[in-house]
Formats: sequence, C-alpha cells, structure tokens
Amino acid sequence: MADTDLTKVEDWLDGLLLRLEPGARRKLAMKVGQSLRRSNAQRIAANKEPDGKAMAARRPRTGPDGKPVRRKRMFRRLRMARNMRIKATSDSVELDFGDGNAQRIAEVHHDGRTDRVGKTRSGRTIRARYEARRLLGFGGDDMDAVLAAVTQALGGK
Repeated sequence: MADTDLTKVEDWLDGLLLRLEPGARRKLAMKVGQSLRRSNAQRIAANKEPDGKAMAARRPRTGPDGKPVRRKRMFRRLRMARNMRIKATSDSVELDFGDGNAQRIAEVHHDGRTDRVGKTRSGRTIRARYEARRLLGFGGDDMDAVLAAVTQALGGK
C-alpha cells in the first residue's frame, strides 16, 4: 500500500476518533492492536515478511551421523499472544515483543545480528549470524484488517 493511501486513511480515522471519548479510543486502539497481532502472528507462522516475500530459509543442519536433521517451525513461541504485547493509548497503538528473552530473540532475527547459541566443552561461546527476517510490520492485508476492526467497533457490520 502506498504512503499516500495510508495518509488518507489516517486523516479519515482522525476525524472519526475525535468524536470518541478517550476511553472509547483506547478500546478501539486495543481492537486494532489485536487485529494487527493476529495478522502478524499468521504471517510469522507462514514465514512471510510484511511485504509478502518469503523469509530467508534456515541453514541446513546435519546430525552426528551426517544426515540432515528435521527441524521444527521457526518462531513457534515468539508468535504466541503472551509474547506479542499490545500497548494501546487513546492516541496510538504499538505492537512489540515485550521484555526479556522473546524481545532479544526477535531483535536478533529482525535485524540480522549475531547471537550466542551455546558453549563448547572448553567453555568458549559459540556464536551464529542470523539472516535478517522482518517479524513485525504493516503489510497490504493489514489495512483491510484495521478498517474492519474500526468499522466493527464503531457499530457497523
């Protein structure tokens, strides 16, 4: 979606939101945040970035016998609602990974940083460089989800 389209929707929403009380605006922001959290979690589960492209594939890993190891899906716990936090105020809504380990893992993968993955027998730290994988973002389908949440909250069908 183009920035001009997003600006038009923001202007339209600003006019509607000014008519609401701050408490009602916060509730609406929470509904929008829940909608965005749901769509971002589905996108992460499908290994898609917000722009619709596929995330970088994992590097192949072999077991001790030299055969490929079957791996589980990426970010299974990261996309859970308890780790994707919504901060809603009467003026804004923010979606992040909260504090602690979930935030650290998300930052490492989102930015493509190096992180520790274990230790050798001698005690030296093993580090791995991760490909950048955008986890949170505003995709093309998100505008429809936001508009649906706003319409439903304001009494439409």
